[in-house]
Amino acid sequence: MSAMIHRLIGVLQIAGGFWGFFELAGRAFMVREPLWFALLLLGALMFLLVLVAGVWLISGDARGRAWSQWLQLAQVPILGSPWLSYGWHAGAVAALGFARGGHWSFGYRVPDIGWQLYLGGSAHWFVGLNFLGLILFLLLRLTRRA
Repeated sequence: MSAMIHRLIGVLQIAGGFWGFFELAGRAFMVREPLWFALLLLGALMFLLVLVAGVWLISGDARGRAWSQWLQLAQVPILGSPWLSYGWHAGAVAALGFARGGHWSFGYRVPDIGWQLYLGGSAHWFVGLNFLGLILFLLLRLTRRA
């Protein structure tokens, strides 16, 4: 059972990593500002790490499970503040968010990729949780490859 779970997560990571890498790398080379170029390039490298971790996970390499856990955990938080905004998902997302003033939202998208890292942030405070990233992290944590 754990081998099947690892393969499914690996396929999601490979697809999301491939899509995200080429999407952000393409955007990075169209931007003229050095800061935006660096942030988009950082995002492209993160998606490339997800792709490599997915390949390792499917092949049964121990590094794949460890890297995949950390990369899934990095996809769990969604933050928005006047100073910094962060959100990232590779492959799919199912998120619940809360904004200042008691407003909340829930949304999901399959397939989807997203990279948001802004210095200077947003005008509103926002905190969210990517449940899909959390579930995949826990599945990787609880399953051991035989």
